[in-house]
Amino acid sequence: MNILMSQILELDNSALSLVEIFDRQKSIFDDIHAHTAFGDVSLSDGQELKNMLNGIVKNKLAAFDQKPEKKAKPAETSIQEIFVQKIAKHAQNTAESPPFYNIGVADTQTQSESWAFPRNLDNYQLISTPQGVVPVLRAVPIANSIVGLDWVTFSFCQSTFGDKYVHLQPEQVDLSIGDAIETWLDQLLFEIFGFGIAQKREKGMHFNKYGYDLQDNLGIVLYGHNNKRITVQINGTGCALARKGWNEQLYKFLKVQAKSPKLNRVDIALDDFESEWVSVDMANEWDTHNLFWCGGRNSEINHLGDWKRINGKGRTLTIGNRSSSKFLRFYERGKKEGDSLSMWTRAELELKSTDRYLPLDILLSPSTYFKGAYPALEILANQLNDFVAPEKCELIEKQANINVDKALDIIKVQFGKYIRQFRKFINDADLLNLISSDKDVVPKRLNFSHAAVMQALRIGESIQNKTIIETPLFEGVPFLTSNANFYEGLTHAI
Repeated sequence: MNILMSQILELDNSALSLVEIFDRQKSIFDDIHAHTAFGDVSLSDGQELKNMLNGIVKNKLAAFDQKPEKKAKPAETSIQEIFVQKIAKHAQNTAESPPFYNIGVADTQTQSESWAFPRNLDNYQLISTPQGVVPVLRAVPIANSIVGLDWVTFSFCQSTFGDKYVHLQPEQVDLSIGDAIETWLDQLLFEIFGFGIAQKREKGMHFNKYGYDLQDNLGIVLYGHNNKRITVQINGTGCALARKGWNEQLYKFLKVQAKSPKLNRVDIALDDFESEWVSVDMANEWDTHNLFWCGGRNSEINHLGDWKRINGKGRTLTIGNRSSSKFLRFYERGKKEGDSLSMWTRAELELKSTDRYLPLDILLSPSTYFKGAYPALEILANQLNDFVAPEKCELIEKQANINVDKALDIIKVQFGKYIRQFRKFINDADLLNLISSDKDVVPKRLNFSHAAVMQALRIGESIQNKTIIETPLFEGVPFLTSNANFYEGLTHAI
């Protein structure tokens, strides 16, 4: 009895996180139940201890609900307004009569705020509208690249917050994970992007029960999914207004700190303000010459906007299906923003991980994957003197391919018990000969993917030159030594 009382009092006097409170409550409750079952504590005393424990836990949870809210940033320092203020100051400093000291107007922002947002104004384009000249955000090119990142959705396991967050009960997820997001993740996002959590959403989305909005609607954080993952979505405005080098910092976090990191969606954009290198008419011509064909069935093409009856609102050409894992659009961005005379054209490639693996390297070298998406984009990038070798993302054909680990798992589940018993009286070599197929044929589930064939065709590399580690299933398979003409015929057959 005294031991249980001391445990309850220790809980009452300890400063614990939500997860630790729930864990300690469960441990003490189990001890009370055990002592009651063995007769060390009477039923009435046991019930009093449980009531005392529940009351203390209830008070601690109430204290969490009443903790002071984070100081809200003044309305005048919102990210978009700081962005506009910087443009205004920039214009004032370049007037015909600059201040005599020639150092411009003093910036009253703190040093930390100046580092929170782009310090060079290379993330906007001025356009003329009936309401006057206004700035429009654009995708900032990544260092040594012709393209910029215009949308990023990434996710990671909630065990990144600590192993104790993996085994939470459903009723604990909202408070416990929410507390970790408001403290740890909020600070991390600010360090990477320059903005953090704003407020909690009324409900989540995409099968996530809960969520938070980021500052100035620059993105969202979602959690409460059955897969126990945290999803962070940074929209186009967020990517344009984020810190310089945010992509490198995000890469480091996902590569080093995050548990089971994944890129769910990445948009790669190329802006041509004068339509010198890319326009919707050029893209339409490229389609005529089959420069968006990557083997198999031709991509779906749609013409949207004022192609026939010009109204100044702009045209859009889309390649592929919006719901697929690869979708490309060319559109007149300046006209879309309200400048009917603007020549600004954007090429935007949207990649999703529905049936495609998105490597983290996309964050560091997006032009490589931009070029690898379609022949037309490779030609375009080479014309712009960007000669980074194209590298196509490896497609995951879910119905036709499966990795070695999964295949072995299927064998173990379906036939593992038989094999284990047979090994007791048949040696391994004889057993393998007895249960192996008489035909040396690669199973359909282990066929190399359509992407592997197309990659070999594009870079002129034969698959048989791969090492045994890279393609262990294809050792000794004769058709892999065929020439490129065979691959081309195979491509049409897929």
